[in-house]
Amino acid sequence: MRLRYIAAIYRKEMLDLVRDRRTMISMVIVPVVVFPVIMLVATRVVGSIADKAEREAKTMTVGVKITTPSIREALRKAGVHLVDKDPVRPAVESKAVVAGIEEAGTEVRVYSDKSNPTSSAAADRVNSVLADLKDATIRERLRSSGVPETVLSPFVVSKVNVAPARKMAGMVWGSMLGYLLLLLMFSGGMYPVIDMTAGEKERRTLESFLATPAGRNEIVMGKMLAAMSAILLTAVLTLGSVVWSVRANRSSGKSPEVRAMFATIPLDAHTLALILLTLIPVCILAAAVMIAIAMFARSFKEGQSYLTPLILVVLFPAMLGGLPQLELTPLLCLVPIFNASQLIRAILLGDFSTMAFAITLAANLVYAAIALFIAKSRFENESVLFRT
Repeated sequence: MRLRYIAAIYRKEMLDLVRDRRTMISMVIVPVVVFPVIMLVATRVVGSIADKAEREAKTMTVGVKITTPSIREALRKAGVHLVDKDPVRPAVESKAVVAGIEEAGTEVRVYSDKSNPTSSAAADRVNSVLADLKDATIRERLRSSGVPETVLSPFVVSKVNVAPARKMAGMVWGSMLGYLLLLLMFSGGMYPVIDMTAGEKERRTLESFLATPAGRNEIVMGKMLAAMSAILLTAVLTLGSVVWSVRANRSSGKSPEVRAMFATIPLDAHTLALILLTLIPVCILAAAVMIAIAMFARSFKEGQSYLTPLILVVLFPAMLGGLPQLELTPLLCLVPIFNASQLIRAILLGDFSTMAFAITLAANLVYAAIALFIAKSRFENESVLFRT
């Protein structure tokens, strides 16, 4: 194959991609603009909902049916607004009160609507007050009986997490980053591939390619390189937007655990290089498979209907790859898409073996070579090439 012809076809295809509005939206706008906006809005909305629920829980009334004075007194001291209701449960169900407390003998029932954040926050506040009152009552009775309070706590249980903060952050982000990258890679490469295959047929410009001195292998290689560039660019832009979004939102949330998770996101240069190395064979595989499928289409619209199911097929293994219960064994390293998603998760955790990394890359390269061979054979098939 002659490199100058491949380079000329590559330049032509890349120029067409830059000029195509649909391609730029799926390849650039979605990963660069949409993802950070979604993450920013989601963070703000979740935070505002939690703050609103907490504020409302402090001001809204709680229905009670209790006879023990100490319970009423403890709730009032905690600032809980009480109103007598009988029965209590229907009052909570009808939203006449935000939550309810009912005393039945030695049992104290706390009613809440878990689908309502305000009701849940109020119930949590009531439970906390009742737990403190219960503990204080037990200690007082022990003192009056001459029993030391230490009988309540003969020993202390301390839960110690040996995983460092980086690994905890990697567990959270690894569950979603691989899935997100693979999904946007396939969706971002769909329009460029359709345009350079079915779009060429629809515009009847494919014949002009065949009239050039370039051979069919050179033509398909030029198109393959352009498709790979579009897919890899989508992956790079997605990674970049994730890094920026995380750093921009690292101060979000009141929880120290949430702030620590954002601050220790493991996206250093070494980790990003390993992720990109993992994605390169997947880029080749995605470009070859989509070109092979899109070559059967006669128009751009038909190409969309052919490739949309492929993206749906990619969703399942990519989502499974982020599950923390699964481990990347040598056998699972052979499962395409899943192996890349699981390896990205392991890289973010900092807990992957060299063997798993090598097997995954080798397997995806083999699949990519097979897909490339099929795409080239489809391009050499006259009945497929001129299916108009």
